[in-house]
Amino acid sequence: MAPGTPFIAHLPPSPAITEGWAPLLPPSAQTNPVIPRTFMDAMRVRDQVYVQEQSVPIENEFDADDARCCHWVIYASVRKVVEHEVRSEANSAIIVRPRRSESYSLPIGTIRLVPFPHAAPHPVRGGIYVADKLVGMLPAAESNPSTPSPDQQSSNRPSPTAAAAAAAAGRRQRSSSLLTHPFSVDRATAFHDGVEPYVKLGRLAVLKEFRGAGIASQLVHEAIDWMRKHPTFFNPSVAALGFEQLGMEDNSHGLGRDVPPKWRGLICCHAQESAVKVWAKHGFQVDESMGKWTEEGIPHVGMFLRVPLTPETPQV
Repeated sequence: MAPGTPFIAHLPPSPAITEGWAPLLPPSAQTNPVIPRTFMDAMRVRDQVYVQEQSVPIENEFDADDARCCHWVIYASVRKVVEHEVRSEANSAIIVRPRRSESYSLPIGTIRLVPFPHAAPHPVRGGIYVADKLVGMLPAAESNPSTPSPDQQSSNRPSPTAAAAAAAAGRRQRSSSLLTHPFSVDRATAFHDGVEPYVKLGRLAVLKEFRGAGIASQLVHEAIDWMRKHPTFFNPSVAALGFEQLGMEDNSHGLGRDVPPKWRGLICCHAQESAVKVWAKHGFQVDESMGKWTEEGIPHVGMFLRVPLTPETPQV
């Protein structure tokens, strides 16, 4: 089969994802009709890359952020032969049945954008994380920017039972934090003061057979460009979210001290060390003060980018 020109689909936040997705089942076993097709396709890619290829426990791949994220999926138009050509046995120059092909759209890559607020703080330098929960610390020698060996990575992975428990606890903790602490103060890093709202790009995945063709860069560019053109998409409304009860005021005119935060172009990513160059092509810089940590046994570093915003066109 040969891929054609890729195209990208965008899925805005969808509460139906929380209702419909069964975290312990692979995408092929998901049957709830409320699951958006684009999200299903994103999870097909993520399952192949993270679960099948990188051995991330399936229960940890889906998380509490997925329903409130924007997702992008890139597709390749693939033409596949379903019936081969048949020629006459008596005369090979005569075609008895021509070859028949069909085209279909194959999801080959995905990325997601996590809005603020972020329930979990910046990862601890040298931390070992499972399902966004800190479960241990790397030896001091392993928390530097060098990449541990595959054996070291494997030894850092908790048992399946511990991973499942951590995943469930992590989901409960994140959901609770988002409800009770909508605007939390984080620790400061080299590129983040700990207070400014930021969005986070992640779950960047491309099927192995399509790597090296710029697919990951297309996805990163698409997500950054969309956010730059829609800078107020995730800005909370005081009235809509009931924040008047918290003593906050609408800051549409720049008044009041206790106001909901507004995004000003800061983007973060928790990059696998093997993907740092992909993010760097788009201007992301490694935040050395964050050090290195592992997520599901895979070494990560923090990277930041600030993008200029494009004023949105007022809706008439």
